[in-house]
Amino acid sequence: MTDGSAGSTPLVRDGLLASGVLAALLVAGTLTGGDPFLDPRAPVVGVGGALAVEAAFLRYPERLLALWARPAVALAGVGAVAGLGVVALWAAPWLLGALTWGLVTYVGLLTCLLLGVGNPLAALPGLGERE
Repeated sequence: MTDGSAGSTPLVRDGLLASGVLAALLVAGTLTGGDPFLDPRAPVVGVGGALAVEAAFLRYPERLLALWARPAVALAGVGAVAGLGVVALWAAPWLLGALTWGLVTYVGLLTCLLLGVGNPLAALPGLGERE
């Protein structure tokens, strides 16, 4: 994702894909009967995981963005998150909550980029613009 300087089209694509999976996970989590979103592990793992992935993209943009730019990779990522969500429904519902929290974080970061605010994580040492 980085700073959005490569254009907004991939960001919009990513936002639509992430929002679609997020909606599906919210519906699935709501239909479970429990509330996997409120388990204390869910936001810690989900938000932490999303921020760690984003930090990796900021730290190694050349390698990771080239890979992510491939449509098949983005679709595989969506499939992996959706598949993990299905497995989490039976194995550990709090993981469904973690995936949801992670996607909420990701969509929030994308929104910052699309609004022109920039990536908030880029302000952290070692993750911002490099010379």
